[in-house]
Amino acid sequence: MPDTGRLLIAGDVGGTKSLLGAYTAGRSAPTLVADRRFENSGYASIEEILSEFIDESKLKDISSLCLAVACPVEDNCGTLTNLRWRIDAEAIAKRFNIAAVSIVNDLVATGAGSLLLTDADLHTLQKGITRQGNRALIAAGTGLGEAMLFWDGKTHLPSASEGGHTDFAPRTPLETELLDYLTRHYGHVSYERCLSGPGLEAVYLFLKSRNMDDGARLEASKITELAFEGEDATCSEALNLFISIYGAEAGNLALKTMSTGGIYIGGGIGPKILKALEGDTFIKAFRAKGRFEEWLSRIPIHVILNQKAALLGAASYAQRNTRSA
Repeated sequence: MPDTGRLLIAGDVGGTKSLLGAYTAGRSAPTLVADRRFENSGYASIEEILSEFIDESKLKDISSLCLAVACPVEDNCGTLTNLRWRIDAEAIAKRFNIAAVSIVNDLVATGAGSLLLTDADLHTLQKGITRQGNRALIAAGTGLGEAMLFWDGKTHLPSASEGGHTDFAPRTPLETELLDYLTRHYGHVSYERCLSGPGLEAVYLFLKSRNMDDGARLEASKITELAFEGEDATCSEALNLFISIYGAEAGNLALKTMSTGGIYIGGGIGPKILKALEGDTFIKAFRAKGRFEEWLSRIPIHVILNQKAALLGAASYAQRNTRSA
């Protein structure tokens, strides 16, 4: 690897995959010099992935590292919600001899990264009215993440939440049936049980059962594919119900955070179902809040197309850690 000065390492560590990047510090944003995607199923820990990335990329003189992780973070530690890896900043610092190591929630990192994106990195679902104010993120992928970016009058301050694990609230008789079905399977039913890759599969299985469909069980990617091709009515119904619930919960989040600055849809699922999100199902569900329907129509809604937003955000935290060290 060429001599690039002291390096920053950033990571976006989810339940399914980890994306690692090496950066150099930049004036406005860190500059990427190497990155790689890892499938977590092939490794026993994040330390194994870090070791392989550092060795294969021949990284030396690492000054700071920040990992964005899909779980609550306390005392610079966290245990991945959907994988159960324990990630400890102090242990990583000692193993790899890196002075500044930090761990942040993945949606906090996505929020920080979203502030560095360009118009080309976003797809607008609702133009709304552009203005300063709080923003919020909702991101369906392996799980469901939610976060806020509070506006302090000068800048946005990302703040984590575990809103994806709040109680799923049905709005229609069909969604009430879905809640009953999921309750029998899981006990507690959160929004993540509906709004995630496994959630789409659960919605599909519910509709299969309701429609007395004896077809094969399908993964989320196949459900989406068949829905777009119009070859399977149950797949189409599942995707439409998923999108309606997604829009409703995005509207809930906008109200709870007073997100006049916009709602941002992150995660891996949004760009893959963009064509379906552009229909009226998402926006109708987003706005359907009674007396606040008109207020919600003024909120900009953007899909984040750049799948490295969380990685960029983690790199910005790593750069900040270097400056404060």
